[in-house]
Amino acid sequence: MLLLLPLILVAFWPGYFGALRAAPMALHVHGLSATAWLVLLALQLWSIHDRRVALHRAAGLALFALVPLFAGASLAAVQGGIALFAARSDPFHSSFGARLALVDLLALATFVALVRQALLARRQVRPHAAAMLATALLVLPPIVGRLFPAIPGFFDWNVAGHSGFALSFQMAMLASIGGALALWRGRRDGGAFLATAGSLALQAAAFDTVGAGAAWESAARALLAVPAALLFTLGALAAAGALAEGWLRVPPRARPRIGLA
Repeated sequence: MLLLLPLILVAFWPGYFGALRAAPMALHVHGLSATAWLVLLALQLWSIHDRRVALHRAAGLALFALVPLFAGASLAAVQGGIALFAARSDPFHSSFGARLALVDLLALATFVALVRQALLARRQVRPHAAAMLATALLVLPPIVGRLFPAIPGFFDWNVAGHSGFALSFQMAMLASIGGALALWRGRRDGGAFLATAGSLALQAAAFDTVGAGAAWESAARALLAVPAALLFTLGALAAAGALAEGWLRVPPRARPRIGLA
C-alpha cells in the first residue's frame, strides 16, 4: 500500500507537488486526506496481520474523521475544477474539466459506500478487508493515467478515437478494472472488488458520454452557485451520516452475564 506513495509523488508532481503555492486550499486538504487514508490502510493491514487487534480497532476509528474530511474537500476540489472549466482557463480544463468532475463525484460516492460497507462487515474479516482494500483501487486511475504520457511517443497514439489525455484516462481505467476483477476472481467474499470494477466501468463510460454532454455541463456550472464552505460542510456531513448509519446498524456485542452464586 505504501508503494503507492512514491507513485503519487511522481504522477502528481507537474500539476500539484511542483506548484504547491499556487494550489487552492481545497486541493491541499483533498491531497493530504487521500494520502492519510492510504497510510491508514497500510497501518490497518500491518496491525491485523501482526495480531495487534487493539491498535487495529483504535486506528480504525480515525476513518470517522478522515472520510468526512476527504468527502468535503473532494466536493470543494471538484467545484474548483468546474470553475476552471467554466472560465476556459486552459485547454485541459476546457476540454476535460466537466467530464472529470462527474468521474470524481462517482468515485467519491463509491468510496464512501465502500467504507460504509466495511463498517457493516467489521465483524466479518474477509468482507471487511475486501471493502477497505477496494477503496485503494479508486486511487489507481488518476495515478496510472498520469504515468502513461511518460511513454515515448505516447501522444502519437490513437486508439478507438482516443488520444492524449483521453487515451491515458481510459487505459488507466481498463488497468484498474482489470486489477479489481483479478482481486475479485476466486474470492467468495470479494464482492467489494466486483462492485468497484463496476463503478470504474461506469466512470469510464460517463467520461465519454454523459460527462461530455451539454446537460451535464449546465448542471456542473450550477454547482458554482453553492458557496465552497457550504459544499464542504454538506459533503462532510453526508459522509459522516453514511458512516454513522453503517456503524449503528451493527448491534453491539452481547456482554457475558455473570451468574449469581
